[in-house]
Amino acid sequence: MSSNEIKQKIIMTTIESIESKGIQGVTIRKIAEQAGVNVAAINYHFGSKEQLLKIVMNATLNESFVNNIKDYEDLWVSDSKKAIQHFLEDTLKGLINYPNLTKAHLADSFLKNDFSTNSVQKINEFLAELHGLIRNIIPFEDNFESKTSVVQLFSTILMSGMMPGLFDQFLGKELKSLENQKVFIKVLLENYLK
Repeated sequence: MSSNEIKQKIIMTTIESIESKGIQGVTIRKIAEQAGVNVAAINYHFGSKEQLLKIVMNATLNESFVNNIKDYEDLWVSDSKKAIQHFLEDTLKGLINYPNLTKAHLADSFLKNDFSTNSVQKINEFLAELHGLIRNIIPFEDNFESKTSVVQLFSTILMSGMMPGLFDQFLGKELKSLENQKVFIKVLLENYLK
């Protein structure tokens, strides 16, 4: 296995470990065991657990937001309503599939009231980019109101994605179903966009 393949295996194993055990349950020893490498390999490639987690968190944020937004680059120009629909469907699906990873990104905000983290910074940068892409379909002229609309869209997706079972009893359906996720996004957009 090449050096790059080993690094990727360690990164993917770390993501799986965060998802299965939560960020507090992640240890270098467990990652090494699950990845089939020794602890020294992790230290060699990443320097420390903290550096590994930083790389993993940045990579997952980029995949969730930056890369996901770019997946619809042409559609943002030709049909921004369709682009936001696809983007939100993909985002909700990712959040539902990786709720503990999402919680790990926001752990310091929830537990320590710390909103100066890299994750919070990246989310705000992403929201600014998203606002620029969909400003023309938001029903508010006022900048604060249109930004508020973007925050409401994102907050709805974030909350529902991190705890998809929270509303199942009320809805009478599981939000984990892809079909129900599509309906969820359809209704959300009908309520928020002109």
